[in-house]
Amino acid sequence: MPAHQRLSVFIIDDDGMTRNLLRVIIQGDQYDVVGDAGTAEAARLRLLSLRADIICLDVVMPDGNGLELLNWISEKQPAAAVLMVTASTDRSTVEQSLRNGAKGYIVKPFNPGTVMNTLDKIAAQIHAQRIAGKA
Repeated sequence: MPAHQRLSVFIIDDDGMTRNLLRVIIQGDQYDVVGDAGTAEAARLRLLSLRADIICLDVVMPDGNGLELLNWISEKQPAAAVLMVTASTDRSTVEQSLRNGAKGYIVKPFNPGTVMNTLDKIAAQIHAQRIAGKA
């Protein structure tokens, strides 16, 4: 895969301002935000027909738990890398997220540099996996 190929990103967060802020930070030369959802149910529906390389996922949502959704995403889109973006800082949530396959964890409030640095690390892993898969 060419290094310059953009990766697709899907954002799941119940707060519209957070979704918009993440979109503004992420959308650019390296990443294409292909959609977002404000609830767990909306995310499930959208992700049944939409593939994303990276999924930014909140933990606390009005209709579900991001940790449960993480497991669903791992089953339905195993190639997607999940980045937790949440205000949840308790140790058990962080550990469970990473144990269940999240590739990164960003705590709100976040800054653009933290978001992009974490995305770039995940993107490097994705590119390396794709190159290794072609060998």
